[in-house]
Amino acid sequence: MNDAQESVNRAEYSYEKAVTKKDKLKRALYFTGVVLLMILPILTAMIFHVYFIMYIMPLVLIIGVPLAKFFFRYFQNEYKYTVERSSFKMELIHGKAKPKLLYDVNVNDMEFAKPAIPDLDRSGYDTVSYCCVSETSPDLYIASFRDKNGKKVLLYFEGSKKALKIMNYYNKNVVVSDALRH
Repeated sequence: MNDAQESVNRAEYSYEKAVTKKDKLKRALYFTGVVLLMILPILTAMIFHVYFIMYIMPLVLIIGVPLAKFFFRYFQNEYKYTVERSSFKMELIHGKAKPKLLYDVNVNDMEFAKPAIPDLDRSGYDTVSYCCVSETSPDLYIASFRDKNGKKVLLYFEGSKKALKIMNYYNKNVVVSDALRH
């Protein structure tokens, strides 16, 4: 297969999750917790007059700071999906870490992929995943399928025109809107 044919049947789209007030609160609590853990040896030494703890304080800082940076990446969520021929793969990327595969489904196995409906009944689904910038995004789409474990999944994702056209080509039941920004 040449590169022109491969580019026609492949679409890749990545986007970062928008930071909400809830996310900001989690970050503030995380930083507060990290600072408290860093000064805990000093407080312990002052309260209990156990000054040998001061000798391990540099060790706490040497280990604590890199661990804090390592775990902070879980507050930075980026989603990436790839549509290659009839395969749809959704991945989650925390910070600069290696992508984690969330879903790998054949487009032919999808029940639907259509623009999101605000008051959709989610009760018939085992898993509802929000892999989107925000729940009010203008390009928000939903897809319904069964994952590899047989659970019924409702996936919210950002629809790109090229990816949805490829999905529609491989499954005519996929609903596509021409009113996409991308």
